[in-house]
Amino acid sequence: MIRSKTPALCAAIALLMSANAFAENLISTEKIEKLFPAESADSVWIDNPFGNIEVVGSDSPGLAITAIKTVTGPDRASLKDGSEQTVVSFEGDRNVRLIRTILPRVHNGPWTSSVSYTLRVPRTVHVKIASRIASRIRVANINGNVTVNMFSGAIILDGVAGASIINTTNGKVLYVYRQKPSTNAQIQAVNADIDVVVPPDANFNWIADTLRGDVVTNLPVRAEFLGSAFRGTVNAPGGPTIAMQTLLGNIRILGAGLDTRLVQSVRESVTEPPQRPVTMQSLLMRPAKRIQLPISGGPFDFSASIADVEVGEVRGWAHVQTAAGEIKLGIVYGDCTVTSNGGPLDLGDIMGTVMASTDAGDVLVRSARMGGKVSTAGGIIRVLYTGGPLTLQSGGGDITVRQAAGSINAETRSGDINLTADPLQRTQHIQAHTLQGNIILNVSPHFGAEIDATVLTSRPDANAIRSDFNGLTIKREQVGSKTRIHATGKLNGGGDRVELFAEEGDIHISNVATSPVTVMSPP
Repeated sequence: MIRSKTPALCAAIALLMSANAFAENLISTEKIEKLFPAESADSVWIDNPFGNIEVVGSDSPGLAITAIKTVTGPDRASLKDGSEQTVVSFEGDRNVRLIRTILPRVHNGPWTSSVSYTLRVPRTVHVKIASRIASRIRVANINGNVTVNMFSGAIILDGVAGASIINTTNGKVLYVYRQKPSTNAQIQAVNADIDVVVPPDANFNWIADTLRGDVVTNLPVRAEFLGSAFRGTVNAPGGPTIAMQTLLGNIRILGAGLDTRLVQSVRESVTEPPQRPVTMQSLLMRPAKRIQLPISGGPFDFSASIADVEVGEVRGWAHVQTAAGEIKLGIVYGDCTVTSNGGPLDLGDIMGTVMASTDAGDVLVRSARMGGKVSTAGGIIRVLYTGGPLTLQSGGGDITVRQAAGSINAETRSGDINLTADPLQRTQHIQAHTLQGNIILNVSPHFGAEIDATVLTSRPDANAIRSDFNGLTIKREQVGSKTRIHATGKLNGGGDRVELFAEEGDIHISNVATSPVTVMSPP
């Protein structure tokens, strides 16, 4: 009797192919460690395209970094090539430390690589993270600002007390507050669930917007829906704003230690008062929409609940008000008033006075020719040019003015302030105030001013006032548990008053010779 050898042969071939497959995937790892001294940084930036990131705040001084570089390839030559082309770089100075993974722009080899970072940092630093893909990004025990931009993966913020901004596309966001929220938080996602855990007696404003998902909580809420967006207060009115937006995911705010069985949908529990007019009810429940207009031949006046608004040119004044959504205006030939309860603002060349305000989101103004006022309850403010007096206020985020030809009054609860005076201005009134961050003032060599600068810090050896100009007198005194560093004097014989105040940060008055930006008149 002859038995077929086909099954045995197939099994042998399969085993051989499996062995070859495993043999083709070689893996190499490299551990890189770096330690910076106690005065290492006020801000830490991590740019890592692929790999996990963990940042933990500590009361210990210094910045400790551990990086694990992993390369996978079919042979040792590929591993060597991948390891050489995957560079871990440590850059920056005591103001900003940059840790980044550098990969070739064109990847031709048969290898793949990733780097996982673990950082121990002083809990007072500001943290900014940029990533494409990671299994997990975790930031814990940080009192400074935290910004995370990511494409795919889980984002965990645990015990972050400073203002925070999270942008992600796919994955999950978990934010655990160990104390009552005291600063604003903004979380934006496309296809991600958002969970926020707070102390059960926390008071804050809550904005939530999801198109396909649900909004649930086990906390007392007073609120109403405006289209797909929910806006209300948790426990009692007042406090910071937590804004959460996801297109396809669910949103949950949970009280720590409370029974999860008490969770209920806000959509089902929020009811409109019976006396509310029917027309108002239908207006509030309109679906979100997008308004796009190349040119408005005259003044532009628009109000909506949930809408993205984009107008290329307004030949007159502009007034835009939304409950939520992005507002983008190009050229406005008059005064511009823009208000959003939640969403970014992008404003171009404003000929008149600008009044821009959002409860959650970044604000960009390219040109404010007559000055005005710009504010956000939580986000970054950037102004490229202002030709008149300008007031800037952020509940939590950096403020930057590239060229100021008018007086500036900038204030943020948590973030850096960077101001550059117009080089043609011999003097101008400037006020800058941050409760947690640095201030950099850039002026021309001939700029005259009466300087009054103060730093209040618990780290007197790390924070300081620096000036590229002579003529300042600096004094130190103890104020409770903190040290106040006070600098006064005149620059170039004196001029308008310049008042600078930074808590837990540095002040730097920089002598910068720059060319003025030419703002062209529209056709």
